Amino acid sequence: MIYYIDPLNKESIEKNCPSFYDIHIFDTLDSTNTWLQEHSELPEGTVILADEQTQGRGRNGRSFHSPKGSGIYCSLLLTPQENLLDVLECTAMAAVACIKAIEEQYNLTCSIKWLNDILLDQKKLAGILCEGKLYQNHMEYLIIGIGINVHSFIRPKELESIAASIEDYTVIKKPRNELIAKFLTAFYSYYSKSDDFRSLYRQRLAFVQKMIQVITPQETYSAILLGVDDRCRLKIQKADGSIDYLSSGEISIRL
Repeated sequence: MIYYIDPLNKESIEKNCPSFYDIHIFDTLDSTNTWLQEHSELPEGTVILADEQTQGRGRNGRSFHSPKGSGIYCSLLLTPQENLLDVLECTAMAAVACIKAIEEQYNLTCSIKWLNDILLDQKKLAGILCEGKLYQNHMEYLIIGIGINVHSFIRPKELESIAASIEDYTVIKKPRNELIAKFLTAFYSYYSKSDDFRSLYRQRLAFVQKMIQVITPQETYSAILLGVDDRCRLKIQKADGSIDYLSSGEISIRL
């Protein structure tokens, strides 16, 4: 149930973020990422927002619960002329932009579960899904989808103990438009290389020096999480003492 009327507004967002963005708002979409994939001919900087997603998606085929009016469901179209490793970096940029916006807006300290989850009090507050099209070893386009739980909502039973919303942890009421603008502004500062995101990413990385399980399609094994390198690959130490670096799409992490 939504207790705070908080409509999305194109003008309110655009006046507070860089002109790089062209924002489109929908009442309901199946998925903002899916919509952008179907309209990938649009210019770089196109932002799609929906007040509700009926088929919100996360990594590895998981769903992302997206009830009407309770969160930010946003996808951003990029055309980076770089190699595949930049998918990893763009995901990290989005994660840092998300926590920076939340901390500035609500004074809440979040952490990052590599690679694409934002945690608050060890519960999932937000998720990031990057999808792109690779052509001759270059990204033809990259879509960054982000979902943030802002207002309290009735959770499905399977999410009761693992999902958080901003409203669960603060009495501060701010429009979603402001948080979206802060996120987009921070992301652009990283994407345009005006600011570096790596230092804050490392500061907010969860489970450093903790034993984790690395789960791949081929095997599951334990390792110690050591940090990330400059490409945002996860640095781990295996049981035999060897060091390895893991990239997006290879693993899931469980404690």
